[in-house]
Amino acid sequence: MTPLETIDKAIALAKTKGVILASYGDMLRVPGSMTDLLRVKAQGADVRMVYSPLDALRLAREKLRGKLYFRHWI
Repeated sequence: MTPLETIDKAIALAKTKGVILASYGDMLRVPGSMTDLLRVKAQGADVRMVYSPLDALRLAREKLRGKLYFRHWI
C-alpha cells in the first residue's frame, strides 16, 4: 500500500508547471488527502500513463521541454 503522503507529493509534483508526471495507470485513481492524479490531469496537469519504466524513458526522450518524473510505486 502506498502511503497517503507519497500520493500527495506526487499530486503536488504533477501540478508544477513544466513537469510531466508519468505513472502506472492503476495509481491514477488512488486518492490522496484531497484529490487523485486523474482529477489533477483533468484540471490540466501533464500526467501520463505508462506501462513500464521503458515507456517513461521513451517519453523523457521525446519530451525534452520540461522535467519528467516517473513514479515507480512500491
